[in-house]
Amino acid sequence: MSHKKQPVVLVVEDNPTGIASLVGILGAACELVVAKSLAEAKRCLSPDMDAVLLDLYLPDGKGIEFLKRLKSAPAYRELPVICISASDQSSDIEEAFREGAIDYVLKPFNKIILSAKVSTFVDFKRKTDLLAAQALRDTLTGIGNRRMFEQQLDLEWRRALRHELSLGLALVDMDQFKNINDQFGHAQGDVCLQLLATSMEKAFGRAGDVVARLGGDEFVAMLPGASLANTVRAAKRLAQVLDAEHAKCRRSGQACPNFSVSVGCYAVVPHKETNSSELKEAADRYLYEAKREGGRSCVRPAI
Repeated sequence: MSHKKQPVVLVVEDNPTGIASLVGILGAACELVVAKSLAEAKRCLSPDMDAVLLDLYLPDGKGIEFLKRLKSAPAYRELPVICISASDQSSDIEEAFREGAIDYVLKPFNKIILSAKVSTFVDFKRKTDLLAAQALRDTLTGIGNRRMFEQQLDLEWRRALRHELSLGLALVDMDQFKNINDQFGHAQGDVCLQLLATSMEKAFGRAGDVVARLGGDEFVAMLPGASLANTVRAAKRLAQVLDAEHAKCRRSGQACPNFSVSVGCYAVVPHKETNSSELKEAADRYLYEAKREGGRSCVRPAI
């Protein structure tokens, strides 16, 4: 395998001979999690797994039904499933591919072929996962980008709607960012953006909070379960964190121009007649109110 971390492969197989064969072929290169029934496979399943080797006939049901459930779940849709079976019936093979299997391997196993297949599919999945993760990251600051924020907002909005919970949002805009670029250069402007991203991760640091860069000097923090008062409190903490980060830069001898931010906050308990645009538009109105008042780490509404 081309990656340092051992791949984790779920083996769904009840035959002792088949299990022993798979351990002998893959045990040195992979961490094998063995499930001898479909019920056990469900308990063992994890999004961190890199591949599944699935027997078609198990004591408590058909492997094809497990495959269908996997492929219908978003968390496992891209998980490569190799069906393993002694059956060479065209109907079994065709059904396996139709339901989403990436390959079909006959028993008894050929060591070289099976090892190569598992290695290829694991590498492909890991590269796909890496590309997906990079597509949701802002390359300059390392935090989430607009695409990631929109995905998370949709998820958290629906969760808040189901459980009748509040959802808080803080839109953050750097004050006089153009002047920083004009006076100190774009390289120093980038340093400021990175410092702001670091500060936001510290200020909005509860488990579940999401911070992202929307573009330019526009950032956002989403606070699931937070009231407006709690959202404003976290936004005000951002100014303190920024002061501390600026001081740290000065002590280390790094050059980072001082800057402040403007923040607009809002929180809402979603209901069926509304959508997430209400939350974003209200926070945006308060952001412009903060900027009209001169910025300087102004947070609106003032609670």
